[in-house]
This record gives sequence, C-alpha cells and structure tokens, in this order.
Amino acid sequence: MTERPTLFWISGSTPAWRVMLALTLKGVAFESRRLDTGEDENRQAQYLALNPKGQVPTPVWGDVVIRESLAILGWLDRAFPARPIWGQDAAEAASVWQDVALLIEDLHPHLSEVGLGLMRREVIPKEAITALEAETDAWCVRLEASNYLGGTAPMASDIWLYPALYWIGRGVALNANPPVSLTDFITSCPALAAWRARMAALPGVADTYPPHWRTS
Repeated sequence: MTERPTLFWISGSTPAWRVMLALTLKGVAFESRRLDTGEDENRQAQYLALNPKGQVPTPVWGDVVIRESLAILGWLDRAFPARPIWGQDAAEAASVWQDVALLIEDLHPHLSEVGLGLMRREVIPKEAITALEAETDAWCVRLEASNYLGGTAPMASDIWLYPALYWIGRGVALNANPPVSLTDFITSCPALAAWRARMAALPGVADTYPPHWRTS
C-alpha cells in the first residue's frame, strides 16, 4: 500500500505521543489529524465511528483502523518492518516485550498515581512517591549500562517510557507546590537524564512534543 497512514491524536496524550514517536523513529511518513478536545472533536460521530470510546491514538491505513497504543506499536512492525522497534530477532523481541510488560506492570501504577495527583494538585502519599522513585531507579541502573533500554537503538520500551517521564515533569511544572523530591526527578539520575537527552536529540523527536505544552 502506497498511501500514508493517518494518525488521529490529542496534544498531551502520552499514548498518542508514543505512537507518534514510533512512526518517527521508524521513518514512516503519516498524515497528522490533531483533534481539538475544546471543540469535542473526539466526540463527534465521524470519529466515534473509528474509535467508539473517543480515545486516541487511532491510526487509519486503508481499511485498517486500530485502537490501543500497545497494539498499534505491535502492528507497526508488521505493517512497516523496516527499522523494527520490537527487536531484530526472537531473542531481542522477547527482551523488549519483557521490558514493556514490566514497565506497564511495575512502573505504570505509580506513574499514574503520582502524575494524576500532581495534575489535580492533590496531596500525594509519600509511599506512592517512594514507590515511583524505587521503580525508576531500577531503570536508571539499566541505562547506566547501555544507551537505550533496547540496547544500541531505542525500542518499544524506550518509546513507552519517554512520554511517561515527561508527563511527570509536566505535572511538576503545573503544580504550585510539588513534592521536593519530584522537582529533580529525572536529573537526580544522570543515566536517565542522559538517556532522555539522547532520545530528544534523535531526528524528528522534538517535533512530537505536545504542542500546547510549549506555550502553557
């Protein structure tokens, strides 16, 4: 198929950001369709026909319409096999899938609790922050030994983690009185900070940054 996929997305959505990152890192050109939540564009009948929950991201490629970001990342390597993000062989694929599963199972619950608390300006339990820091430290140790979680090049695990950490940073920036330990959440781990800088410097990655975060 020669036509480009069309990606429906919302600025600030970390799942949508992950898919944009994957498309960019794989070098897949796509048509961008940003939805304006202020105008309820994700609740219009035309979009709900593609994604009944009104969520993002949703890529459309010919007759193919996919929901859920992890499923989309898996599909991308089948539809566009050049520059795989799930490893070059079975052993690498097993490692990447394991890392993504661990990120979702072990890190995501703490990211979600702390991130939502920051966004809502709620009191965040100290235990939640401690748990988030402990889980993040484990990935920091990994990155002391390699440039990316995927080894020599970013894989789906890196793509999953990158927007998640920026989301915490966004919460800190919006919170008038964030917990002190979260103000240097990334920079306190040099390996993690260096990894984020490497990711940000990759071609096209800066263009995926949520547009409204730049101005608000």
